[in-house]
Amino acid sequence: MTEAILVGITVFVLEFIETWFSYPMTTRPLVVGTAIGIVLGDVTTGVTVGASLELVFMGVMAIGGTVPPDACSGTAVGTAYAIILGQGVETAFALAVPASMLCQMLFVPLVALRSLWSPLIDKWVENGNWKGLQRIVPVVSGTMYVFKGLVCGAAVALGSSAMEGIINDIPQVLLDGMGNASGMLAAVGFGLLLKMMWTKKLAVYYFLGFIMAAYCGMPLMAIAITGIILVIILYFEGEMAKRKNTVALATADDSEEELFND
Repeated sequence: MTEAILVGITVFVLEFIETWFSYPMTTRPLVVGTAIGIVLGDVTTGVTVGASLELVFMGVMAIGGTVPPDACSGTAVGTAYAIILGQGVETAFALAVPASMLCQMLFVPLVALRSLWSPLIDKWVENGNWKGLQRIVPVVSGTMYVFKGLVCGAAVALGSSAMEGIINDIPQVLLDGMGNASGMLAAVGFGLLLKMMWTKKLAVYYFLGFIMAAYCGMPLMAIAITGIILVIILYFEGEMAKRKNTVALATADDSEEELFND
């Protein structure tokens, strides 16, 4: 029960910080997994699971009216089970995806809960109670996160012993398959991200990175640093081109004025 309470509070705090501090990425799986590892006393597993799930949920985001799987809740539940049951990343993968899908389905009802404050807000608006409105804004926003924390805490509290029995009954072949699928899911996450970013103009950089990794054997950090250097070079080249265009336009305007002055 203590672990469930800690997980629920952690999810609430991370979600609230994400909203009220201009989205500092506190609900990303890497941060969530690390935070769950800290509160449950196993930082190594938390960081490992969070980093692995970050690859899975990297390309998952809300576009238009779509509601993506909840990466924060899925990571919190999956990491908590991996730590409590003493299992590896495969267990976290097996539980994180269903948990994220569950919170995805609960997204609309949880958002609708905030409408319960509407009568009180309308009354305060009519009475001009602006101080009350200022105080209730974080309360209204946090209503959704309170129930999300309760869902995650309940998932940990109600299913830890039952889930342990289920996992022990799972054939080793299936667990090995989950382990292999975890590597594939990372590729799927990158594929989803690449699909949204892919353009003819950016394709050359994708192939450049592929050649650097596959044929040159460069580590990811070296490739990332090279990408940063390319961004800086392109930025300054673009600025120089803008300045040249500005000077050319100014020269053309001066020539026209001299022509009309004559």
